[in-house]
Amino acid sequence: MRQLFMKRKVSNPSETFTVTNRNEKDVYGVSVNSVENSQLITIHKSENQQVAMVTKEQSNDGSTFIVEVDNKKVFIIEKGLVQGTSKYIATSDELTIDGDLFGMSFNVMLGYRKVAKVRKRWTSIGDSYEITIFEDDNEASLVGLVTTLDYIKSNEQLEIA
Repeated sequence: MRQLFMKRKVSNPSETFTVTNRNEKDVYGVSVNSVENSQLITIHKSENQQVAMVTKEQSNDGSTFIVEVDNKKVFIIEKGLVQGTSKYIATSDELTIDGDLFGMSFNVMLGYRKVAKVRKRWTSIGDSYEITIFEDDNEASLVGLVTTLDYIKSNEQLEIA
């Protein structure tokens, strides 16, 4: 099990920040880029090796965010209808999300196995998200998911399912 912490409110269109471990050592660097038709968020290991990226596609229905790891789409986050209301939902071919995306309190499941949980948490770096990872294979995907959800919440001010 490994715990990572990410500062809340990714809102600056050209922001760079880090995701830290329990000892406040940098594990991932995150860069947010606002240039249209390019990758929106880049996640890299501390040695600048890119491990994930998030792109944004615009359609008539709104924005679609795609989290990719190793050139494979891991999560697609887009607007959908949930109980008759238009909200953002996150889908994946392998992983499912159980809980409250908008409240940033959810579990990520692979079949019946919990691979991670995400919670809001107060730490010495301020108001943060705690990402507890039970299976290392999905770590970069989960950092990409949490970063994207926070970006949507901060910039679009829309409810997430």
